[in-house]
Amino acid sequence: MKNNDKRNRRLNGSITKRVIDLHHKGYHFDFLMLEDCILLCAQNNERLPVHAVQIQIVDQGYDQLTQSFKYIHTIDTGNGDLGVLLMDRFFNNGKLA
Repeated sequence: MKNNDKRNRRLNGSITKRVIDLHHKGYHFDFLMLEDCILLCAQNNERLPVHAVQIQIVDQGYDQLTQSFKYIHTIDTGNGDLGVLLMDRFFNNGKLA
């Protein structure tokens, strides 16, 4: 099992590296997309409607663990808080695609 964990970490390294790079650039918060297009901040449990923030897709990577592509988005809340959102689908023009 340990060898499998090391292999998965190495294969998912591109996603991890990109997220860490964004964190270094000031995107400190991690967001999750809830039902009804509400974003949840993992650090402070704040809930924000997607229409109240700016969302930009910045990258895509393949996740070996789920065997699917993950889309990396940046979130700008408008009050100076910046964050990252990982999803199976990409967010485009206010809609999930």
